[in-house]
Amino acid sequence: MIDQNLLLAQTINFILLVLLLYRLLYKPVREFMDKRTAEIEGQIRSAEENQRAAEALRLELEQQAKESRQQARQIIDDATKRAEEVQARLIAEAKAEARAVLERAQREIQLEKEKAWAELKQQVGELSVLLASKVINETIDAAQHRRLIADTISQLDSLEKGHLQ
Repeated sequence: MIDQNLLLAQTINFILLVLLLYRLLYKPVREFMDKRTAEIEGQIRSAEENQRAAEALRLELEQQAKESRQQARQIIDDATKRAEEVQARLIAEAKAEARAVLERAQREIQLEKEKAWAELKQQVGELSVLLASKVINETIDAAQHRRLIADTISQLDSLEKGHLQ
């Protein structure tokens, strides 16, 4: 049958073995497992923090990219506006210069016209006096010559004012 002493000795041995294993193996293994669990939890927290930081950085970079695009758009709009203003100013300057050239040319034409008319009047006056002296067959002295030229010129002036304008 069952020997009570043997059963008691085996029970005591078993309890001692369990206590010995508990102290020698279970406690160190449990401490190791607790440390490892804490390490893993720390790494998980660190990874979550890194993920949050990465997400925040991503959002910040997206915001910066958006602002950069807006700034680029603004710079392009400003450059376009300045170019249009420069173009408008250059066109206005070119038109003003063209008007000035045209006015200057018209004044020169008018001056040349007046000069040509004055020369023509002078020549017509001289030819008229010469023709008149030949027709009359008489010699005209210098004073009569000047008076006839002045009369002819005044008649041409009245003719010019009546027909040319």
